[in-house]
Amino acid sequence: MFKNINLPIALIAVGLLVALVIPMALFPDGSAAVINVFYSIMTLNFPWLFLMLAFLSAVFAVFIMFSKYGDIRLGGSDAKPHYKYFTWAAMNMCSAAGAGILIFGMVEWMYYVKTPPFGVAPMSIQAYEYASAYGMFHWGFSAWAIYLPASLALGYLYWNKKVDSLNLSDLCKPVLKGNSLPVRAARTFIDGVVAFGYIGGLVCTVGLGTSILAELAGYLLNMPITFELRIGVILVFCLFFILSTSKSIAKGIGIISDFNVKLAIAFFLFVFLAGPKSFILNNFVMAIGTNIREFIHMSFNTDSIAQTGFIQEWTVFYWAWYVGCTISDGLWLARVSYGRTFREIAVVRCIWTSLACWLAFAVLGNYGISLELSGALNLSQLVSESGNNAAVLAVLKTLPFSGLAIAVYMAVVFITLACGATAASTVVSILTSKNLKNDEEPQKWYKVFWAFLVLLLPVGILFLEHMVPGLNVLKTIQSVTSVFALPMLFVIALLLLSFYRILKKDLETQELPVENKQVS
Repeated sequence: MFKNINLPIALIAVGLLVALVIPMALFPDGSAAVINVFYSIMTLNFPWLFLMLAFLSAVFAVFIMFSKYGDIRLGGSDAKPHYKYFTWAAMNMCSAAGAGILIFGMVEWMYYVKTPPFGVAPMSIQAYEYASAYGMFHWGFSAWAIYLPASLALGYLYWNKKVDSLNLSDLCKPVLKGNSLPVRAARTFIDGVVAFGYIGGLVCTVGLGTSILAELAGYLLNMPITFELRIGVILVFCLFFILSTSKSIAKGIGIISDFNVKLAIAFFLFVFLAGPKSFILNNFVMAIGTNIREFIHMSFNTDSIAQTGFIQEWTVFYWAWYVGCTISDGLWLARVSYGRTFREIAVVRCIWTSLACWLAFAVLGNYGISLELSGALNLSQLVSESGNNAAVLAVLKTLPFSGLAIAVYMAVVFITLACGATAASTVVSILTSKNLKNDEEPQKWYKVFWAFLVLLLPVGILFLEHMVPGLNVLKTIQSVTSVFALPMLFVIALLLLSFYRILKKDLETQELPVENKQVS
Protein backbone atom coordinates (compact mmCIF):
# COMPACT_ATOMS: atom_id res chain seq x y z
CA MET A 1 0.00 0.00 0.00
CA PHE A 2 2.82 2.42 0.86
CA LYS A 3 5.55 0.90 -1.29
CA ASN A 4 5.61 3.69 -3.90
CA ILE A 5 5.11 6.59 -1.49
CA ASN A 6 8.07 8.84 -0.72
CA LEU A 7 7.26 9.41 2.94
CA PRO A 8 9.84 12.17 3.72
CA ILE A 9 8.60 14.33 0.83
CA ALA A 10 4.94 13.62 1.58
CA LEU A 11 5.42 14.49 5.26
CA ILE A 12 7.14 17.78 4.41
CA ALA A 13 4.32 18.80 2.05
CA VAL A 14 1.60 17.79 4.52
CA GLY A 15 3.48 19.41 7.40
CA LEU A 16 3.83 22.74 5.60
CA LEU A 17 0.17 22.64 4.63
CA VAL A 18 -0.96 21.92 8.19
CA ALA A 19 1.40 24.61 9.52
CA LEU A 20 -0.37 27.14 7.33
CA VAL A 21 -3.95 26.00 7.88
CA ILE A 22 -3.92 25.49 11.66
CA PRO A 23 -2.99 29.12 12.47
CA MET A 24 -5.83 30.22 10.18
CA ALA A 25 -8.22 28.20 12.32
CA LEU A 26 -6.78 29.15 15.72
CA PHE A 27 -5.64 32.74 15.09
CA PRO A 28 -7.65 34.10 12.15
CA ASP A 29 -6.98 37.81 12.80
CA GLY A 30 -3.26 37.34 13.29
CA SER A 31 -3.02 35.03 10.27
CA ALA A 32 -4.73 37.59 8.03
CA ALA A 33 -2.33 40.30 9.24
CA VAL A 34 0.79 38.17 8.68
CA ILE A 35 -0.36 37.14 5.20
CA ASN A 36 -0.87 40.79 4.23
CA VAL A 37 2.62 41.72 5.52
CA PHE A 38 4.21 39.08 3.29
CA TYR A 39 2.10 40.26 0.38
CA SER A 40 3.27 43.86 0.84
CA ILE A 41 6.91 42.78 0.92
CA MET A 42 6.47 40.77 -2.26
CA THR A 43 4.62 43.37 -4.29
CA LEU A 44 6.57 46.45 -3.20
CA ASN A 45 10.11 45.09 -3.42
CA PHE A 46 10.04 42.73 -6.39
CA PRO A 47 8.03 44.25 -9.28
CA TRP A 48 11.24 44.59 -11.33
CA LEU A 49 11.96 40.88 -10.95
CA PHE A 50 8.56 39.61 -11.99
CA LEU A 51 8.17 42.04 -14.89
CA MET A 52 11.59 41.15 -16.32
CA LEU A 53 10.85 37.46 -15.89
CA ALA A 54 7.57 37.73 -17.83
CA PHE A 55 9.12 39.74 -20.68
CA LEU A 56 12.11 37.43 -21.08
CA SER A 57 9.76 34.42 -21.03
CA ALA A 58 7.78 35.98 -23.88
CA VAL A 59 11.00 36.47 -25.87
CA PHE A 60 11.95 32.85 -25.18
CA ALA A 61 8.53 31.65 -26.41
CA VAL A 62 8.93 33.50 -29.71
CA PHE A 63 12.44 32.06 -30.07
CA ILE A 64 11.15 28.51 -29.61
CA MET A 65 8.35 29.00 -32.12
CA PHE A 66 10.60 30.25 -34.90
CA SER A 67 13.93 28.54 -34.26
CA LYS A 68 15.23 25.07 -35.09
CA TYR A 69 14.94 24.15 -31.41
CA GLY A 70 11.17 24.12 -31.79
CA ASP A 71 11.55 20.78 -33.62
CA ILE A 72 12.71 18.97 -30.47
CA ARG A 73 10.13 16.29 -29.72
CA LEU A 74 9.40 14.95 -26.25
CA GLY A 75 10.22 11.26 -26.23
CA GLY A 76 12.39 11.39 -29.35
CA SER A 77 11.83 11.86 -33.07
CA ASP A 78 9.66 8.73 -33.38
CA ALA A 79 7.46 9.39 -30.34
CA LYS A 80 3.71 9.40 -30.99
CA PRO A 81 1.38 11.60 -28.88
CA HIS A 82 -0.77 9.88 -26.28
CA TYR A 83 -3.77 12.15 -26.92
CA LYS A 84 -5.52 13.68 -29.90
CA TYR A 85 -4.57 17.31 -30.52
CA PHE A 86 -7.91 18.79 -29.43
CA THR A 87 -8.04 16.67 -26.26
CA TRP A 88 -4.45 17.54 -25.41
CA ALA A 89 -5.01 21.25 -26.05
CA ALA A 90 -8.26 21.22 -24.05
CA MET A 91 -6.59 19.49 -21.09
CA ASN A 92 -3.84 22.10 -21.06
CA MET A 93 -6.14 25.09 -21.45
CA CYS A 94 -8.52 23.92 -18.70
CA SER A 95 -5.76 23.07 -16.25
CA ALA A 96 -3.78 26.25 -17.05
CA ALA A 97 -6.43 28.97 -17.31
CA GLY A 98 -8.72 27.32 -14.78
CA ALA A 99 -11.92 28.85 -13.47
CA GLY A 100 -10.06 32.10 -12.83
CA ILE A 101 -10.56 33.27 -16.40
CA LEU A 102 -14.32 32.71 -16.20
CA ILE A 103 -14.43 34.91 -13.10
CA PHE A 104 -11.83 37.58 -13.85
CA GLY A 105 -12.86 37.67 -17.50
CA MET A 106 -16.20 39.01 -16.30
CA VAL A 107 -15.22 41.23 -13.36
CA GLU A 108 -11.60 42.36 -13.79
CA TRP A 109 -12.45 45.48 -15.78
CA MET A 110 -14.75 46.58 -12.94
CA TYR A 111 -11.75 47.02 -10.64
CA TYR A 112 -9.63 48.73 -13.28
CA VAL A 113 -12.05 51.55 -14.13
CA LYS A 114 -12.09 52.58 -10.46
CA THR A 115 -8.29 52.38 -10.02
CA PRO A 116 -6.81 52.61 -13.54
CA PRO A 117 -3.08 52.41 -14.41
CA PHE A 118 -0.72 55.12 -15.68
CA GLY A 119 -2.34 57.89 -13.65
CA VAL A 120 -5.49 57.83 -15.77
CA ALA A 121 -8.54 59.48 -14.22
CA PRO A 122 -10.94 56.94 -12.67
CA MET A 123 -14.17 56.27 -14.57
CA SER A 124 -12.92 58.21 -17.61
CA ILE A 125 -13.15 57.06 -21.23
CA GLN A 126 -9.45 56.20 -21.14
CA ALA A 127 -9.99 54.21 -17.94
CA TYR A 128 -12.58 52.03 -19.69
CA GLU A 129 -10.29 51.57 -22.68
CA TYR A 130 -7.39 50.42 -20.49
CA ALA A 131 -9.75 48.28 -18.39
CA SER A 132 -10.67 46.28 -21.49
CA ALA A 133 -7.06 45.83 -22.56
CA TYR A 134 -5.19 45.24 -19.32
CA GLY A 135 -7.04 42.07 -18.41
CA MET A 136 -6.08 40.63 -21.79
CA PHE A 137 -2.45 41.52 -21.05
CA HIS A 138 -2.57 39.77 -17.68
CA TRP A 139 -4.04 36.65 -19.33
CA GLY A 140 -2.13 36.91 -22.60
CA PHE A 141 1.08 35.86 -24.29
CA SER A 142 3.53 36.96 -21.58
CA ALA A 143 1.46 35.32 -18.87
CA TRP A 144 1.48 31.87 -20.43
CA ALA A 145 5.07 32.24 -21.60
CA ILE A 146 6.10 32.27 -17.93
CA TYR A 147 5.20 28.57 -17.79
CA LEU A 148 7.04 27.60 -20.95
CA PRO A 149 10.77 27.32 -20.02
CA ALA A 150 10.12 25.07 -17.03
CA SER A 151 7.55 23.00 -18.97
CA LEU A 152 10.00 22.29 -21.79
CA ALA A 153 12.79 21.53 -19.33
CA LEU A 154 10.64 19.11 -17.37
CA GLY A 155 9.35 17.36 -20.48
CA TYR A 156 12.80 16.99 -22.05
CA LEU A 157 14.47 15.69 -18.90
CA TYR A 158 11.64 13.29 -18.17
CA TRP A 159 10.84 11.85 -21.59
CA ASN A 160 14.09 12.30 -23.55
CA LYS A 161 16.69 11.75 -20.83
CA LYS A 162 14.63 9.08 -19.02
CA VAL A 163 15.24 10.43 -15.53
CA ASP A 164 14.04 8.30 -12.65
CA SER A 165 10.96 10.39 -11.89
CA LEU A 166 9.32 13.79 -12.16
CA ASN A 167 10.65 14.74 -8.74
CA LEU A 168 12.61 17.98 -8.99
CA SER A 169 15.41 16.42 -6.97
CA ASP A 170 15.98 13.88 -9.76
CA LEU A 171 15.63 16.46 -12.51
CA CYS A 172 18.18 18.77 -10.85
CA LYS A 173 20.90 16.16 -10.33
CA PRO A 174 23.27 17.94 -12.76
CA VAL A 175 23.31 20.83 -10.24
CA LEU A 176 22.68 19.00 -6.95
CA LYS A 177 25.50 16.50 -7.40
CA GLY A 178 26.71 13.93 -4.91
CA ASN A 179 25.03 11.93 -2.20
CA SER A 180 26.12 13.74 0.94
CA LEU A 181 23.64 14.40 3.73
CA PRO A 182 23.23 18.15 2.93
CA VAL A 183 22.57 17.36 -0.74
CA ARG A 184 20.04 14.63 0.10
CA ALA A 185 18.33 16.94 2.58
CA ALA A 186 18.20 19.75 -0.02
CA ARG A 187 16.67 17.39 -2.60
CA THR A 188 14.00 16.16 -0.20
CA PHE A 189 13.14 19.68 0.93
CA ILE A 190 12.87 20.94 -2.67
CA ASP A 191 10.44 18.15 -3.57
CA GLY A 192 8.34 18.86 -0.48
CA VAL A 193 8.23 22.61 -1.17
CA VAL A 194 7.22 22.03 -4.80
CA ALA A 195 4.39 19.70 -3.76
CA PHE A 196 3.24 22.27 -1.19
CA GLY A 197 3.58 25.06 -3.74
CA TYR A 198 1.25 23.35 -6.17
CA ILE A 199 -1.51 23.40 -3.58
CA GLY A 200 -0.81 27.09 -2.94
CA GLY A 201 -1.13 27.84 -6.63
CA LEU A 202 -4.69 26.51 -6.61
CA VAL A 203 -5.82 28.82 -3.81
CA CYS A 204 -6.90 31.60 -6.16
CA THR A 205 -9.01 29.63 -8.61
CA VAL A 206 -10.50 27.16 -6.13
CA GLY A 207 -11.03 29.83 -3.46
CA LEU A 208 -12.81 32.25 -5.80
CA GLY A 209 -14.54 29.55 -7.84
CA THR A 210 -16.19 27.67 -4.99
CA SER A 211 -17.29 30.96 -3.43
CA ILE A 212 -19.03 32.04 -6.63
CA LEU A 213 -20.59 28.60 -7.05
CA ALA A 214 -22.11 28.95 -3.60
CA GLU A 215 -23.49 32.41 -4.45
CA LEU A 216 -25.10 31.20 -7.67
CA ALA A 217 -26.41 27.99 -6.09
CA GLY A 218 -27.99 30.01 -3.30
CA TYR A 219 -29.76 32.22 -5.83
CA LEU A 220 -31.08 29.31 -7.90
CA LEU A 221 -32.21 27.38 -4.83
CA ASN A 222 -33.51 30.49 -3.05
CA MET A 223 -31.25 29.83 -0.08
CA PRO A 224 -29.27 32.29 2.07
CA ILE A 225 -25.52 32.41 1.33
CA THR A 226 -24.09 31.00 4.54
CA PHE A 227 -20.73 29.62 5.61
CA GLU A 228 -22.31 26.16 5.75
CA LEU A 229 -23.55 26.44 2.15
CA ARG A 230 -20.08 27.35 0.92
CA ILE A 231 -18.56 24.40 2.78
CA GLY A 232 -21.24 22.20 1.26
CA VAL A 233 -20.34 23.35 -2.25
CA ILE A 234 -16.70 22.53 -1.59
CA LEU A 235 -17.65 19.05 -0.37
CA VAL A 236 -19.79 18.36 -3.44
CA PHE A 237 -17.01 19.67 -5.63
CA CYS A 238 -14.53 17.45 -3.79
CA LEU A 239 -16.70 14.38 -4.37
CA PHE A 240 -16.98 15.13 -8.09
CA PHE A 241 -13.30 15.51 -8.81
CA ILE A 242 -12.43 12.54 -6.61
CA LEU A 243 -14.49 10.45 -9.01
CA SER A 244 -12.52 11.81 -11.95
CA THR A 245 -9.25 11.39 -10.07
CA SER A 246 -9.95 7.72 -9.44
CA LYS A 247 -9.88 7.04 -13.19
CA SER A 248 -6.93 7.24 -15.55
CA ILE A 249 -5.88 10.67 -16.78
CA ALA A 250 -7.22 9.99 -20.27
CA LYS A 251 -10.64 8.77 -19.14
CA GLY A 252 -11.00 11.34 -16.38
CA ILE A 253 -9.71 14.79 -17.17
CA GLY A 254 -9.51 14.17 -20.91
CA ILE A 255 -13.22 13.46 -21.31
CA ILE A 256 -14.45 16.28 -19.09
CA SER A 257 -11.99 18.75 -20.64
CA ASP A 258 -13.31 17.99 -24.13
CA PHE A 259 -16.89 18.48 -22.97
CA ASN A 260 -16.09 21.58 -20.95
CA VAL A 261 -14.36 23.44 -23.79
CA LYS A 262 -17.36 22.81 -26.05
CA LEU A 263 -19.78 23.88 -23.31
CA ALA A 264 -17.77 27.06 -22.64
CA ILE A 265 -17.73 27.95 -26.36
CA ALA A 266 -21.51 27.45 -26.49
CA PHE A 267 -21.96 29.69 -23.44
CA PHE A 268 -19.75 32.44 -24.89
CA LEU A 269 -21.66 32.24 -28.17
CA PHE A 270 -24.97 32.57 -26.29
CA VAL A 271 -23.78 35.66 -24.40
CA PHE A 272 -22.41 37.17 -27.61
CA LEU A 273 -25.68 36.66 -29.49
CA ALA A 274 -27.73 37.97 -26.54
CA GLY A 275 -25.49 41.01 -26.07
CA PRO A 276 -24.58 44.08 -28.14
CA LYS A 277 -22.62 42.25 -30.84
CA SER A 278 -21.19 45.32 -32.57
CA PHE A 279 -19.97 46.83 -29.30
CA ILE A 280 -18.39 43.54 -28.17
CA LEU A 281 -16.50 43.16 -31.44
CA ASN A 282 -15.51 46.83 -31.70
CA ASN A 283 -14.22 47.05 -28.14
CA PHE A 284 -12.39 43.74 -28.48
CA VAL A 285 -10.57 44.91 -31.60
CA MET A 286 -9.70 48.19 -29.87
CA ALA A 287 -8.39 46.30 -26.84
CA ILE A 288 -6.15 44.21 -29.09
CA GLY A 289 -4.78 47.44 -30.57
CA THR A 290 -4.18 48.88 -27.10
CA ASN A 291 -2.27 45.74 -26.14
CA ILE A 292 -0.08 46.01 -29.24
CA ARG A 293 0.53 49.72 -28.73
CA GLU A 294 1.18 49.52 -24.99
CA PHE A 295 2.85 46.11 -24.74
CA ILE A 296 6.32 47.43 -23.88
CA HIS A 297 4.87 50.00 -21.48
CA MET A 298 2.79 47.36 -19.71
CA SER A 299 5.70 44.92 -19.63
CA PHE A 300 8.14 47.30 -17.93
CA ASN A 301 5.94 49.62 -15.86
CA THR A 302 7.00 49.09 -12.23
CA ASP A 303 4.98 52.13 -11.04
CA SER A 304 8.02 53.24 -9.00
CA ILE A 305 7.28 56.99 -9.31
CA ALA A 306 3.51 57.33 -9.31
CA GLN A 307 3.00 54.40 -6.92
CA THR A 308 -0.68 54.10 -7.76
CA GLY A 309 -0.72 50.52 -6.46
CA PHE A 310 -2.20 49.15 -9.69
CA ILE A 311 0.91 47.23 -10.74
CA GLN A 312 1.44 45.84 -7.24
CA GLU A 313 -2.15 44.70 -6.79
CA TRP A 314 -2.60 43.25 -10.25
CA THR A 315 0.39 42.74 -12.56
CA VAL A 316 2.81 41.63 -9.83
CA PHE A 317 0.09 39.46 -8.29
CA TYR A 318 -0.59 37.74 -11.61
CA TRP A 319 3.06 37.19 -12.48
CA ALA A 320 3.75 35.90 -8.96
CA TRP A 321 0.72 33.60 -9.19
CA TYR A 322 1.96 32.17 -12.48
CA VAL A 323 5.49 31.73 -11.10
CA GLY A 324 4.08 29.89 -8.09
CA CYS A 325 2.25 27.49 -10.43
CA THR A 326 5.10 27.12 -12.95
CA ILE A 327 6.69 23.91 -11.71
CA SER A 328 3.45 22.15 -10.89
CA ASP A 329 1.75 23.15 -14.13
CA GLY A 330 4.92 22.28 -16.04
CA LEU A 331 4.90 18.82 -14.48
CA TRP A 332 1.34 18.28 -15.64
CA LEU A 333 2.10 19.60 -19.12
CA ALA A 334 5.20 17.39 -19.35
CA ARG A 335 3.21 14.38 -18.18
CA VAL A 336 0.59 14.63 -20.96
CA SER A 337 2.76 16.04 -23.79
CA TYR A 338 4.69 12.96 -24.85
CA GLY A 339 5.21 13.02 -28.61
CA ARG A 340 4.70 16.80 -28.90
CA THR A 341 7.39 19.17 -30.17
CA PHE A 342 8.64 22.21 -28.30
CA ARG A 343 6.93 24.33 -30.96
CA GLU A 344 3.56 22.61 -30.51
CA ILE A 345 3.77 23.10 -26.74
CA ALA A 346 4.70 26.77 -27.15
CA VAL A 347 1.84 27.40 -29.57
CA VAL A 348 -0.81 25.69 -27.43
CA ARG A 349 0.40 27.24 -24.20
CA CYS A 350 1.11 30.79 -25.39
CA ILE A 351 -1.23 31.31 -28.33
CA TRP A 352 -4.25 29.01 -28.03
CA THR A 353 -4.55 29.48 -24.27
CA SER A 354 -4.19 33.26 -24.69
CA LEU A 355 -6.90 33.31 -27.36
CA ALA A 356 -9.22 31.27 -25.12
CA CYS A 357 -8.70 33.77 -22.31
CA TRP A 358 -9.17 36.72 -24.67
CA LEU A 359 -12.46 35.19 -25.77
CA ALA A 360 -13.67 35.35 -22.17
CA PHE A 361 -12.64 38.99 -21.84
CA ALA A 362 -14.10 39.87 -25.24
CA VAL A 363 -17.52 38.35 -24.56
CA LEU A 364 -18.05 38.35 -20.80
CA GLY A 365 -16.09 41.51 -20.03
CA ASN A 366 -17.45 43.63 -22.89
CA TYR A 367 -20.99 42.46 -22.20
CA GLY A 368 -20.59 43.78 -18.64
CA ILE A 369 -19.05 47.06 -19.84
CA SER A 370 -22.00 47.58 -22.17
CA LEU A 371 -24.38 47.16 -19.22
CA GLU A 372 -22.53 49.83 -17.25
CA LEU A 373 -22.17 52.31 -20.11
CA SER A 374 -25.85 51.96 -20.98
CA GLY A 375 -26.82 52.70 -17.38
CA ALA A 376 -28.45 49.31 -16.84
CA LEU A 377 -26.07 48.38 -13.98
CA ASN A 378 -23.35 50.17 -12.03
CA LEU A 379 -21.09 47.13 -11.89
CA SER A 380 -17.85 48.90 -10.95
CA GLN A 381 -19.58 50.27 -7.87
CA LEU A 382 -21.23 46.94 -7.10
CA VAL A 383 -17.96 44.99 -7.19
CA SER A 384 -16.25 47.47 -4.85
CA GLU A 385 -19.14 47.30 -2.37
CA SER A 386 -20.23 43.66 -2.57
CA GLY A 387 -17.39 41.77 -4.28
CA ASN A 388 -17.00 39.42 -7.23
CA ASN A 389 -19.88 37.11 -6.40
CA ALA A 390 -22.56 39.79 -6.43
CA ALA A 391 -21.17 41.30 -9.63
CA VAL A 392 -21.11 37.97 -11.49
CA LEU A 393 -24.67 37.19 -10.40
CA ALA A 394 -25.88 40.66 -11.44
CA VAL A 395 -24.42 40.24 -14.94
CA LEU A 396 -25.83 36.74 -15.43
CA LYS A 397 -29.31 37.82 -14.28
CA THR A 398 -29.52 40.24 -17.22
CA LEU A 399 -29.22 37.43 -19.78
CA PRO A 400 -32.25 35.84 -21.48
CA PHE A 401 -33.25 32.58 -19.79
CA SER A 402 -31.12 33.74 -16.86
CA GLY A 403 -31.76 30.65 -14.76
CA LEU A 404 -30.47 28.38 -17.50
CA ALA A 405 -27.55 30.74 -18.21
CA ILE A 406 -26.54 30.70 -14.54
CA ALA A 407 -26.75 26.90 -14.44
CA VAL A 408 -24.55 26.55 -17.54
CA TYR A 409 -22.03 29.08 -16.19
CA MET A 410 -21.91 27.12 -12.93
CA ALA A 411 -21.31 23.90 -14.84
CA VAL A 412 -18.41 25.42 -16.79
CA VAL A 413 -16.82 26.83 -13.62
CA PHE A 414 -17.43 23.59 -11.73
CA ILE A 415 -15.90 21.35 -14.40
CA THR A 416 -12.96 23.70 -14.94
CA LEU A 417 -12.23 23.61 -11.22
CA ALA A 418 -12.47 19.82 -11.33
CA CYS A 419 -9.93 19.71 -14.18
CA GLY A 420 -7.48 21.83 -12.21
CA ALA A 421 -8.02 19.91 -8.99
CA THR A 422 -7.68 16.56 -10.77
CA ALA A 423 -4.42 17.70 -12.32
CA ALA A 424 -3.31 18.96 -8.92
CA SER A 425 -3.98 15.78 -7.00
CA THR A 426 -2.42 13.69 -9.76
CA VAL A 427 0.76 15.75 -9.95
CA VAL A 428 1.19 16.11 -6.18
CA SER A 429 0.71 12.38 -5.74
CA ILE A 430 3.36 11.83 -8.42
CA LEU A 431 5.72 14.30 -6.74
CA THR A 432 5.41 12.50 -3.44
CA SER A 433 5.81 9.02 -4.93
CA LYS A 434 8.86 7.00 -5.90
CA ASN A 435 9.79 4.21 -8.32
CA LEU A 436 7.00 5.05 -10.77
CA LYS A 437 7.53 4.19 -14.41
CA ASN A 438 7.30 7.01 -16.96
CA ASP A 439 3.72 6.15 -17.93
CA GLU A 440 2.60 4.89 -14.51
CA GLU A 441 0.18 6.72 -12.23
CA PRO A 442 0.12 6.60 -8.41
CA GLN A 443 -2.33 4.39 -6.58
CA LYS A 444 -5.95 5.55 -6.74
CA TRP A 445 -6.37 5.94 -2.99
CA TYR A 446 -3.27 8.14 -2.84
CA LYS A 447 -4.59 10.52 -5.49
CA VAL A 448 -7.89 10.71 -3.60
CA PHE A 449 -5.97 11.46 -0.39
CA TRP A 450 -4.29 14.45 -2.03
CA ALA A 451 -7.60 15.49 -3.58
CA PHE A 452 -8.90 16.08 -0.05
CA LEU A 453 -5.76 17.92 1.05
CA VAL A 454 -5.84 20.21 -2.00
CA LEU A 455 -9.01 21.80 -0.57
CA LEU A 456 -7.60 22.55 2.88
CA LEU A 457 -6.21 25.98 1.99
CA PRO A 458 -9.40 27.23 0.26
CA VAL A 459 -11.39 26.04 3.29
CA GLY A 460 -8.92 27.85 5.56
CA ILE A 461 -9.38 31.12 3.66
CA LEU A 462 -13.15 30.64 3.71
CA PHE A 463 -12.88 30.28 7.48
CA LEU A 464 -10.85 33.52 7.66
CA GLU A 465 -13.58 35.33 5.75
CA HIS A 466 -16.16 33.92 8.16
CA MET A 467 -14.21 34.85 11.32
CA VAL A 468 -12.62 38.21 10.40
CA PRO A 469 -15.24 40.92 9.79
CA GLY A 470 -14.51 43.17 6.82
CA LEU A 471 -11.74 40.95 5.49
CA ASN A 472 -10.87 41.65 1.84
CA VAL A 473 -11.11 38.08 0.57
CA LEU A 474 -9.72 38.82 -2.90
CA LYS A 475 -6.64 40.52 -1.44
CA THR A 476 -6.17 37.68 1.05
CA ILE A 477 -6.29 35.12 -1.75
CA GLN A 478 -3.88 37.27 -3.78
CA SER A 479 -1.58 37.46 -0.75
CA VAL A 480 -1.50 33.70 -0.09
CA THR A 481 -0.93 32.99 -3.78
CA SER A 482 1.91 35.50 -4.10
CA VAL A 483 3.78 34.21 -1.05
CA PHE A 484 4.40 30.89 -2.83
CA ALA A 485 6.25 32.55 -5.71
CA LEU A 486 9.64 33.33 -4.14
CA PRO A 487 10.64 29.77 -3.16
CA MET A 488 9.47 28.63 -6.60
CA LEU A 489 11.89 31.07 -8.25
CA PHE A 490 14.78 29.27 -6.57
CA VAL A 491 13.53 25.88 -7.74
CA ILE A 492 12.93 27.14 -11.28
CA ALA A 493 16.49 28.50 -11.44
CA LEU A 494 17.90 25.10 -10.42
CA LEU A 495 15.75 23.30 -12.98
CA LEU A 496 16.65 25.60 -15.88
CA LEU A 497 20.35 25.42 -15.02
CA SER A 498 20.17 21.61 -15.10
CA PHE A 499 18.28 21.72 -18.39
CA TYR A 500 20.82 24.09 -19.93
CA ARG A 501 23.76 21.88 -18.97
CA ILE A 502 22.14 18.71 -20.31
CA LEU A 503 20.93 20.33 -23.53
CA LYS A 504 24.34 21.90 -24.15
CA LYS A 505 26.00 18.51 -23.68
CA ASP A 506 23.53 16.81 -26.04
CA LEU A 507 24.21 19.42 -28.71
CA GLU A 508 27.98 19.12 -28.32
CA THR A 509 27.88 15.33 -28.60
CA GLN A 510 25.37 15.57 -31.49
CA GLU A 511 22.92 13.47 -29.56
CA LEU A 512 20.51 16.26 -30.47
CA PRO A 513 21.35 17.18 -34.11
CA VAL A 514 18.84 20.01 -34.49
CA GLU A 515 20.76 21.50 -37.41
CA ASN A 516 19.68 18.54 -39.55
CA LYS A 517 16.07 18.61 -38.33
CA GLN A 518 16.54 15.11 -36.89
CA VAL A 519 15.63 15.87 -33.34
CA SER A 520 15.70 13.13 -30.76
